[in-house]
Amino acid sequence: MNLWLPKPSPVRFVLAVLPLLFIGVAIWLWGHMSARVALGSFDTGLYLLGLAFMLALVLVGLLAYMAWCAFSMRYTLDRQHLRLRCGFVTHVVPLASIVDVRGPGDLFQNKIAEVRWKGVAGVVPGYVVGEGVSPQWGRVVAVATQPASGQVFVVTPGATFGLSPQNSLAFMKQLNERRDLDITDDVEAKAHTHMSGIGAWGMALWSDRLARGLFLAGLVLNALLFVYLSFVYADLPVRLALHWNAQAQVDRIGDPIELLSLPVFALGVWLANALVGWWVLKRERAATLFLLAGGVAAQIVFTAGVLSIVVRAI
Repeated sequence: MNLWLPKPSPVRFVLAVLPLLFIGVAIWLWGHMSARVALGSFDTGLYLLGLAFMLALVLVGLLAYMAWCAFSMRYTLDRQHLRLRCGFVTHVVPLASIVDVRGPGDLFQNKIAEVRWKGVAGVVPGYVVGEGVSPQWGRVVAVATQPASGQVFVVTPGATFGLSPQNSLAFMKQLNERRDLDITDDVEAKAHTHMSGIGAWGMALWSDRLARGLFLAGLVLNALLFVYLSFVYADLPVRLALHWNAQAQVDRIGDPIELLSLPVFALGVWLANALVGWWVLKRERAATLFLLAGGVAAQIVFTAGVLSIVVRAI
């Protein structure tokens, strides 16, 4: 057998239902937002409804991805590699790099394996995907449906991989047999991670710490601009001065709703810069950082414009 499935976990069915639940919540919030807009009410309450709606959509996407990861989890053995797949991520472990294999409950240094998981790994029972630190194994990367005490640990020099095949003993037997048959001369082979699909599309940008910081900074500044407008919108006059000429004379007056176009346009600039920055990242990192910094600068410029209009109007 080359393909091994993880031990079944009821949590994947729960994860499959939760996105449908939040889709219903998003539809309900959209109905309330539409009714409020029809009444011409643009205030803090509408902003909070919009924020809750966006959060519900984010949760739908996140939970749907987690459900897909849970259903796509599998382990593959060939003559030279062990592959652990979950969603867009595949951990490739050369058999030549494996120095030890320990089964569930095996003692190491007179202790059962203990892992302190990072982030959300280990938080959801039956979905242990992520990284952790173990006093026995050091850095641990888990793709499993069982806690640390029920995982098979595949130890390599750089990291230890935790997995939970349905038949642990049979899996370990086949893995050790493949290790004995492995004729790879590359003793420097190291485990690595392969991204596929949309995950590979954004991995280059997201893995660059400075680029990721600039990317998120632009988005946060834009969100704060929307927050600010939601709190001051109700106090704006019915007719609003929107532009001044070189002599500081008002040359354009409009409805306050036109003010909302500024953060929308700023969001468009941020998105366009982010897309172009992602496209040129492999060719010229400096250009990517320049574009992302430009997206941040655009948020600052549009925020200054909004403030100048609002301060003069109130």
